Amino acid sequence: RRNDKNDPYAIDAWILGALAQAETIETEVKFDPAILDSSFIEKVICLSVLKDGPLKAKEFLQNKGIKLVIVPHFEKTYLDGAVLINKRGEPIIALSLRYDRLDNFWFTLAHELAHLALKHVHAEEDRCIIDDLDLRDSKDDKEDAADKLAEECLIPSHLWDDHPARDTAKLKDVLDLAQKADIHKSIVAGRIRYERNNYRILWRHVGKNMVRELFLV
Repeated sequence: RRNDKNDPYAIDAWILGALAQAETIETEVKFDPAILDSSFIEKVICLSVLKDGPLKAKEFLQNKGIKLVIVPHFEKTYLDGAVLINKRGEPIIALSLRYDRLDNFWFTLAHELAHLALKHVHAEEDRCIIDDLDLRDSKDDKEDAADKLAEECLIPSHLWDDHPARDTAKLKDVLDLAQKADIHKSIVAGRIRYERNNYRILWRHVGKNMVRELFLV
């Protein structure tokens, strides 16, 4: 899901920055791929209700052997996140936070975790998945599968399909659905904005300027 406008050298530099930062993180346990499924991703997303949810998510993942790093985007890099597994079998998720919003943070994190859960990356192949999530039409089966799993883990379809929030976009309905799904309201607001392709609505409720400050970037 790579933007054609990307500078490949800038992308390489960004990935090297992610790898270098990951080397500074010590994990106490070895990652076990068997634990990574939809319920695992849902547990991570439930941390969104906490004021410092993104930091708690990083801590939770690190305790499971998954390294989450924040590498601010470089000029001519159009990306939200990336995922890879290094030679030691350690999964690394890198986020750029180019959009400093909670809804973007949680969807990007869920999307990269979905890539891991679906076994789209393997250490022996030196494969790195790079995602520009602004590209709505991925034209890639792996990206479509990761999108679907991430969406289901963020807001289960049995809640989303029948809830009035998707049609009304009213705050009271957004809050009601967020409570039922046990997630932060920004995730619901972000989904509605995306589905409608209308980013003028609910802009006060997507957690703008609430992520970078947590990671001091």
